[in-house]
Amino acid sequence: MEKILNYQDMFPEQRESALNSLSSIGFYSAYGKVKTMKRIMEKSVGEKIPQFYFVFRDKELIGYMFLIGDDKMFRAFPWLAIDNLDELPMRIVEPLMDIAVEAWTNEGGSIIGEDGIVTEKSLIAQSYKQRLKDYRNGIGRRDKNECR
Repeated sequence: MEKILNYQDMFPEQRESALNSLSSIGFYSAYGKVKTMKRIMEKSVGEKIPQFYFVFRDKELIGYMFLIGDDKMFRAFPWLAIDNLDELPMRIVEPLMDIAVEAWTNEGGSIIGEDGIVTEKSLIAQSYKQRLKDYRNGIGRRDKNECR
């Protein structure tokens, strides 16, 4: 059975294992290695973004969802958010999307991009809702038999 864990709630051994296993499922930070990612993830607190979620099947890492919130805050994570939800079964995708929608809705405020365009964080929550709807209709995700 799969389990979704927030980095904050993981035991030190689970954290180390998850960070060391990210490359086995195709994730590499943009800068640095495990030590750099660990230092950044240690900064996540409470319900505020950034939040880092990992998905395990038994003890094997099969997924991740990193809600970063600022593409300039961490050199290693130059994204607002990144995940491999398109590779996971819907029974895992749905609760992760709910987490993302709630996090972005609660975060509030806006993001100003390099191009000067202001994006309300609530719009990011809406994009997750649309993505979930698309996934339910088979758009943008792998076939059931190709999921992890």
